[in-house]
Amino acid sequence: MSRNNPSLPGNRISFIDSVRGVAACLVLLQHTYEHFFPETGELLGKQFINFGQVGVVAFFLVSGFIIPYSLEKSRSVWHFFVNRIFRIYPLYLFIIFLQFILILSHIRVEDSFSPGKILISHLFFLQEYFPESSSWSLNLVIGSWTLFIEAIWYVLFAILFLVQIPHKWLMRIAILGFSLLIIASFVLEKRFPMGRMGMLFNCILGLHFYRWFKGEISDNQFYAGFGVSLIAILSGLWQAYGYFLSEHFSALCVLTSWSVSFIFFTSLFVIRDRSHALWDSVFGFLGNISYSVYLSHFTIMKIMTHFFGETPLIFVLTVLLTIVFSKYSFQLIEKPGIALGKNLFKRGS
Repeated sequence: MSRNNPSLPGNRISFIDSVRGVAACLVLLQHTYEHFFPETGELLGKQFINFGQVGVVAFFLVSGFIIPYSLEKSRSVWHFFVNRIFRIYPLYLFIIFLQFILILSHIRVEDSFSPGKILISHLFFLQEYFPESSSWSLNLVIGSWTLFIEAIWYVLFAILFLVQIPHKWLMRIAILGFSLLIIASFVLEKRFPMGRMGMLFNCILGLHFYRWFKGEISDNQFYAGFGVSLIAILSGLWQAYGYFLSEHFSALCVLTSWSVSFIFFTSLFVIRDRSHALWDSVFGFLGNISYSVYLSHFTIMKIMTHFFGETPLIFVLTVLLTIVFSKYSFQLIEKPGIALGKNLFKRGS
């Protein structure tokens, strides 16, 4: 049964904007609240539910859903990658520039500090794997670890697209591979980064939603794949944060956060045709600026607290200023970057 046809001209998958908009707000509020109210923020965000995790998990489900859609609309894989580069890098480089200036203005430069190495690691989203740039003080774009996983997903799906491997095999391999990692972790008594691996799994789960959306799989096939995937993902998370324990988050917090995100994404997917003008307007706007909100909020927060301190009023102003900044960075940086990528490809074709 075909539920919709995303290939039709002008047909916009509007529920994706809603997911992005809500997810961006959750990440923004979680991080700013933790910063301005650390005692209650960290207690809630580490022990019970972390709304930043809810948002990030939703972002990866969106990526799994929308990247196949984008690649199918592209004239070629090369066209797809050109568009993604000009979608991601203009704002990312601008935030790196701002943060580099801010950091160099108030940190003590150690003998081992290497600006060149830090910049190179950031350009390839590898800063968390370089000791000099992995700390919060020298990580120029906090949260950019997600872009590294995004890049892996782009390459993985592009390969899948080129060699024409059936999507169903990717889901089966993901479930089998994730399950084997859980078993290996128990046998070796070694904690694997199941959270990061689970984020990549979420992309594949988002692809599963997309296949159902297009009518490529039946309802029963969708429910079976979705159910088995949730069991595998949540089992891996319980192992990583419950069996082995973690100094960052409790198992309850991680399992609750991811479960809420799955429910949230699924709910908006189910009611996607029951749109409301006000809802679509507000969250369509927030969905458009979600990337700017995600990348810029730490920079805005750093500037605001440096000059004005950490008060409830500054907390509110930081959130509002992030929204305003994101609106204009979307208009002045993101949109021109996207257009440049499209025009560059046209000139080169």
